[in-house]
Amino acid sequence: MTKTAKTAYKNPGTGAIEFARQHVEGLTIKEALPVIERLLKGKLHDPADKRIKRCAYCDYYYRDKTRPNNSKTCSRECKIAIDTLKRAKKRADAALLKPEKDRDIKKEMYTYYAYWLEYPYYISEHYMLRRAHNHERPFAPDKLAQIDAAKQRGYKRKGYARPTDGSDKVHVRGLRYKHSYGEVTTTQMERTEIDQYLIGKYGDKKLKMERWRAVQFAAVKSAYIG
Repeated sequence: MTKTAKTAYKNPGTGAIEFARQHVEGLTIKEALPVIERLLKGKLHDPADKRIKRCAYCDYYYRDKTRPNNSKTCSRECKIAIDTLKRAKKRADAALLKPEKDRDIKKEMYTYYAYWLEYPYYISEHYMLRRAHNHERPFAPDKLAQIDAAKQRGYKRKGYARPTDGSDKVHVRGLRYKHSYGEVTTTQMERTEIDQYLIGKYGDKKLKMERWRAVQFAAVKSAYIG
């Protein structure tokens, strides 16, 4: 978009391009530049021609081809763009004039907070100051001493609404407790006992199939891997 002393030009619409083409068609770039300059100043068309207008969105001259001669934009794209711009301005004005009690301040604050970045930041200083009082409340000066005392006496926390069957016991995180383990005993099963167990659980046919697969896998492994 370029700006002059009076007009801010945007990308021209199809109607403005079509109107300008009839004046510069067949010319080189060097020859077309002064023609375009005169075209922008409105010196190439008859001022009395009421069908030649300036587009309300892109601000370029175009010829109105509508029958009642009441169009405001040179093309459908410019019409959509100017309608979108009007709706955005309307929403902005409504949000500005919206009463404080009807606004969702918390939602608006997170809209201006880039929380998904590694180093989050606020886009708006206003909403940053609105949340400045919601900082994390520090512990009491003797809180560390209380935590250390709880660890020393093996503190177990109980809630008022928890059951009393023993499942409500919560250990303090990071605290090591003494455990007593029983004697470990080992047993060894004979091959016949293992076969009887597997046959009883999976069946004789399934056991034979798995043994056959194991033999085939061992043969393939020794052939390709060595």
